[in-house]
This record gives sequence, structure tokens and C-alpha cells, in this order.
Amino acid sequence: MIKRLKSSVLFKNTFIYTLTEIINKAIPFLLLPILTMYLSPSDYGIVATFGAFSAILAVFIHLGMNGAINVNFFNLSKEQLKIYIFNALIVVSIATSIAFIFVLIFQDILSEQLAIPKIWLVVGVILAFSQFVTAVNLNLWQFEQKPKPYGVYQVLGMLTNVSIVLILVVWLGMKWEGQLIGLAIAKILFSIGSFGFIYKRGYLLFKIKKDYIEDALKFGAPLIPHVLSGWFRTGIDRVLLTTLIGTSATGLYAVGYQFGLIVGIIATAFNQAYAPYLYKKLTSIDMNGKRKLVKFTYMCFFAYLMFATLISLTMPWLIENFLNEKYHSAGEFIPLISFGYAFQGMYLMVVNYIFYMKKTVVLSLITFTSGLFHAILSYLLITFHGAIGAAEATVISFFILFITVWLWSTKVYDMPWTLKSNNA
Repeated sequence: MIKRLKSSVLFKNTFIYTLTEIINKAIPFLLLPILTMYLSPSDYGIVATFGAFSAILAVFIHLGMNGAINVNFFNLSKEQLKIYIFNALIVVSIATSIAFIFVLIFQDILSEQLAIPKIWLVVGVILAFSQFVTAVNLNLWQFEQKPKPYGVYQVLGMLTNVSIVLILVVWLGMKWEGQLIGLAIAKILFSIGSFGFIYKRGYLLFKIKKDYIEDALKFGAPLIPHVLSGWFRTGIDRVLLTTLIGTSATGLYAVGYQFGLIVGIIATAFNQAYAPYLYKKLTSIDMNGKRKLVKFTYMCFFAYLMFATLISLTMPWLIENFLNEKYHSAGEFIPLISFGYAFQGMYLMVVNYIFYMKKTVVLSLITFTSGLFHAILSYLLITFHGAIGAAEATVISFFILFITVWLWSTKVYDMPWTLKSNNA
């Protein structure tokens, strides 16, 4: 059975995708000791704020078009799909133009508040568009079940980015500009390459079709609040830190956040394997099986909390011994961020029941409200407690999201959470 599993297409594809993800996450993390020698916390803060700015632009530029293309990959013929992709590109191009106009009108305010030079605000718009083109190309490879070109392209993009950054930052001493130039060059080059691959593989037909534009918007536009709520929880803290305290605080927070995020990476990776297993189990399960799932869930809760404790105890030591002394205070953010992502891991364990029952309308309302709450709480806690307030907001809002979603999951799917239920 194991030999059969290892030889299966699913196993091979999953292994390649997982390996690609690990490499892409590991390379920037391993570069921290080098980059923190050449970049000040303020430099790192500008880079982090720019990343948050690009992410919020992407929400309104992409408009969920990527998801619309994905769900239609098997529903349309290839001839129809190539027209659909072109019309999705038209929608994104129009949204990009609107974003350009918005940035140009408000560039003075944005530049002052975000501490980002005006030219980089424009570059942020370009990179958001570039990101979409590359994502379409990668997703097409996924749906074609071609993980090798997907993995190679992803890793090459990361290596190109890192190589240029090292040359500009370490060799030429260009500070934060070097890191952003490396990012921009790599993303733009690989988006051009992605457009070429999409066209060469016959996925583009230059024909405007109103029905497809309407269909793509009907699918993508309602997803904006959901995607925006994610940015509220993971991006707005950088913006608030920069505007309320300064880029140095943002840089220290961003470095500490990366270490605490390890818990989140592990939790997300585990959930990718656990969710399909759970869905299969729920198709035919008795009360005894439910109790076993509940016990396993509680064991995972405990494991996430213990892992967060381990990260909290070890990673600050790692920062003090391997990163430049300018960043040693970044360790204070790690415990709160780690436990925040432990609660996110616990959230993932219970939200699967809601997805299984397809009760996602209320879930979207909960996540969006949680995102707004996180934004308000971040502002208040940063104002009164300083930079550590951003981490406090993360652990509090993630915990409340976990509890709220857990309570909703008990309403949509009956599980013996007290381990005493006798209902079948």
C-alpha cells in the first residue's frame, strides 16, 4: 500500500508542491542573518510597509479574478477558457488603471503616512498587476497537474529575487532600495515570462466577451471583504506601526513576526493534509468516531500551544545569537505572535466543519468582523502600549476568531465537544 501511495500521481505532486513551499519560505528566513547586518530596522520597516501596501492594492486590483479562472478551468472548453482568461486580464487591467489614478491623486498623503517615496507607490501598483499574471500562470500548471514547471518557476523566481537583492544590498550597499529593486525586477521579469508561457500554451484569445466579464466579477467581487479581512489581520499592523511610531518599530516587529509565523506555517501545512482526511471521515461516521476526532482535535490544540511555547523560548535566543544586535529587541514580539498563530492553528481545526457543511455566509461575516476588530484593536493598543500593542492585538483577535468560529461550528455540525454526548 505504501509503495502504491509513493508511486501515485497525487503523492508525487503533493511532495513537489510541499517542497517548493518549504524552499520559498526557508530562503528569506535563512537570509535574515545577512540582511539584518546591512539593513537597519528602519530599512526593514520600509520594506515591510511596502509589502503591506502592495498587498492591499492586490486585493482591489485582482478582484478575485484568479479564483474565477480556477473554478472555470474544468467547466469551460479550452477555447472558451482562453477567452475567459483574456477578459479576466481586461478586468484586472482596468482595476490597475484605477489604482494608478488613486495613487497619483493621493500620493502626497500616502507617501507621508507610509514613509514610502512616491515612485515606489507607483511601483507597488505595477507589482500587484505582475503578481496576478504570474499567479494565473502558476495556477494553470497546477490544474494541468504539472508540478515540476510550477516548482521550478517558483524557486527560480525566489532565487532571482534573492540574487539581485544580495548584489544590490551587500555588494553595492543600496539598503532598503536594493531589496525593493530586487523584488521589483524579479516580479516584473517573471510576470512577463508568465504572460509568454500563458500565450505559448494556448491560453489566450484576444476577444472581448461581456458575459465572461460579468461572470468573473460576479464570482470575484463578493470575495473582496473576505480577502480584505485577511489583510486586516496580517497587513494593517505594519501600516499602523509606521504611521503611529515609525519605520524602525515596523522593522523590528516584522523580523519578530517572521519567527512567530513558524507556528502558522506548520499549522497551515498540517491542515492541508488534515482537511481532506476529515472530510472523508465525516461522510460516514458514528458517535465513537466523532469522539475520537474530538480527542485528536484537543491533542492538536495542546500540541500547537506547546509548539508556540517552544518557539517563544528558543527563537529570542536565536535572534540574540545570530542576528545583528540592532534587532535583538525583536524577540519580545515572538511569544505573542507565536501564540496568535497557535490559535489560528486551532481555528483551522474547527473551521473545517463549517466548510464541510458549506455554511460559509456567516463565516465570511465572522472573519470580516474579526478583521475590522483587529484593525481597531491594533490602533488602540499601539497608541497606548507602543509597538508591542501590534503583537497583543494579534494574539487577542486570533483567539477571539478561534472561539467565535468554534461556537459557530457547534451550530452547523454536531460534535461531542464535551466528550459526554450520547446523540448518534
